[in-house]
Amino acid sequence: MSRTIGLLTDFGLDDPYVGQMKGVLAIHAPESYVIDVSHGVSPFCIAQGAFFLAAAMNHFPENTIFITVVDPGVGSGRKIIGAEFNERIVIAPDNGILELAESQFTGTMIVTDLSETAGKMSSSSTFHGRDLFAPLAAEIASGTSLENLGPKFPLRNLVRKGIQKPVWKNDEVKVIVLHKDRFGNLILNIPDKQIMPERMCISREKCNVCCVKRVSCYTELEDMSIGLLAGSQGFYELALKRGSASEMLGVEPEDTLILKWSGQCEKG
Repeated sequence: MSRTIGLLTDFGLDDPYVGQMKGVLAIHAPESYVIDVSHGVSPFCIAQGAFFLAAAMNHFPENTIFITVVDPGVGSGRKIIGAEFNERIVIAPDNGILELAESQFTGTMIVTDLSETAGKMSSSSTFHGRDLFAPLAAEIASGTSLENLGPKFPLRNLVRKGIQKPVWKNDEVKVIVLHKDRFGNLILNIPDKQIMPERMCISREKCNVCCVKRVSCYTELEDMSIGLLAGSQGFYELALKRGSASEMLGVEPEDTLILKWSGQCEKG
């Protein structure tokens, strides 16, 4: 039996970590097709990892197994879980990284606790991606069902960080930056189906940018002004014409911003 396996980590490509995971998969699931989702998640950045996972899932085959290793709690008592999104399966630490994928899923996510099975495997305390996650994925890819690897895990007990829920008030919304792409665009945790005002301002400590305009494409951005538009990944993003919104605002993934649409905004 062969299944596609998607790898998503914060390992980067300078170290041998990704190659070692692929080596384990080549040994134990040689017929599987392994695809790199990304290894460029900022170290320990769960919100960005959650965004990458949610953005990628529907663009992979229905029987894909995703190994998602953004795991600052590696070696601790945090659980290892397997989440079913119909035929797609995500193996991940229980640290909130499934939140965005679950919020976009139209069905009911089913979660299995793989911690006991993983605990029987030989493992280092610092590299569960190679020693636990990859072997578990290979076993599933080879035909083992999740129900044979552990008990069901109640959804109410999952770790949640609230990254899928902007905080709305009458005239503003507090958002989390999920991702900064290589152009400096800032992807926010506002789904692109949400109706947003034509003009807003951005409020942040030491930063107040007036009149953010909602646009439909990058060419509508005004010189030296930040615009809000629905991006290609299912969320709104802030962009600067031929420049970096991230640098202009001094904002990185997991930072918070407030978008306001009433009152006067003063440039700062």
